[in-house]
Amino acid sequence: MDEEKFIGFVLEHEDDDPGRLLLSASRWSGIDVRRAARIIEARRRIRVKVPSWYAHPGLDYPFPLALEQCSSEATALYKQAFVPDGGRIADLTGGLGVDCWFMSRRSSGAVYFERNEELCSAAAHNFAILGNGAPCRIEVRQGDGPELLRQSGDRFDLIYLDPARRGGGGRRLYDIAGCEPNLLEIKDLLLSRSGRVLAKVSPMADISRTLEQIPETAELHVVAAEGEVKELLLLLTPDSPEREPLIVAADGPYRFAFTPGEERDAAVRYAGSPGKFLFQPSRALLKAGAFRLLSERTGLAKLAPSTHLYTSDGPCDTFPGKCFTVEDIIPWSGSTARELKGRFDRIEMTALNFPMTTEALRSRIGILDGGPYHLFATTMNERNKIIIICKPCAKTTSK
Repeated sequence: MDEEKFIGFVLEHEDDDPGRLLLSASRWSGIDVRRAARIIEARRRIRVKVPSWYAHPGLDYPFPLALEQCSSEATALYKQAFVPDGGRIADLTGGLGVDCWFMSRRSSGAVYFERNEELCSAAAHNFAILGNGAPCRIEVRQGDGPELLRQSGDRFDLIYLDPARRGGGGRRLYDIAGCEPNLLEIKDLLLSRSGRVLAKVSPMADISRTLEQIPETAELHVVAAEGEVKELLLLLTPDSPEREPLIVAADGPYRFAFTPGEERDAAVRYAGSPGKFLFQPSRALLKAGAFRLLSERTGLAKLAPSTHLYTSDGPCDTFPGKCFTVEDIIPWSGSTARELKGRFDRIEMTALNFPMTTEALRSRIGILDGGPYHLFATTMNERNKIIIICKPCAKTTSK
């Protein structure tokens, strides 16, 4: 089949419904319509997830699951910082090759390992296209990454892996021990072949348990984008058990780095009542658990030990999260829902450290989502339940 003709077909029909294309496949002789429909569907997702790849219509995407599980361009670029300049890297769980491709841009050479033959073929094809005719710096090896590493005796400046996190029946796994390959079983091998091992684990993994399981963790990065924690990254080094790990909450350009000891020993200050400004930490900070230290470093008062909202009478332009101006404070009582419904047609709503969820609270009050105001239902330090009516500040630092 003429590849140039095939790519032309993909571009001509990229706004068409892939299902309808398949139903009328007989209209186009000499075109693999099934493959075209698959690529058209994939390109719609890759346009948002990995936009620089969208510029290359000749790339292949053999499995929808590989596209679903691959990193976004933003998180793949974040991983570039872990690659020693000009170092040699290995990706033991290559998949679609997004991480390997972006990390290789900073390396002198990379080895992509992958069990699946079709993914290996697609990766070699894609790397050649992405290189725009330049000699490819990525070597593709088919087979089990850890086992091939064991057999080869190769050494690298950085080894990366993203263990599969799906169990039987597509069930999602959050604990490291249940993933494939099992990092607990192969970490000694990996550290014997590189002084730096970067592992991606589930964003739902418990951080304290993860650090207990992997004492070789030198750094744990909580990477958020678009208001959601996307990845947890563990950087392992041989000497890490000798010191506390560094935890980094990353959300766009903002970084908040600390050790568990700094958080434990931080001098937190609690508010008697909300001030003129209310601050909600980014998702990365909330996942990282920098609750006490955030108060110490910013000078903001925390509403309560289990209420992760902060307040002051002045703005904090560098706060890593959302900022609101406080418009009203209402004690929660049996008549509060009726009062709020009389005042607002629409309002954004968040329940934090409150006896009911955000969804239950919205159902109880009966106000539609939206509008210029934001309602926080929460608990003050004296265990008083309150409603804080806010407006977003003109400028917020992250979602």
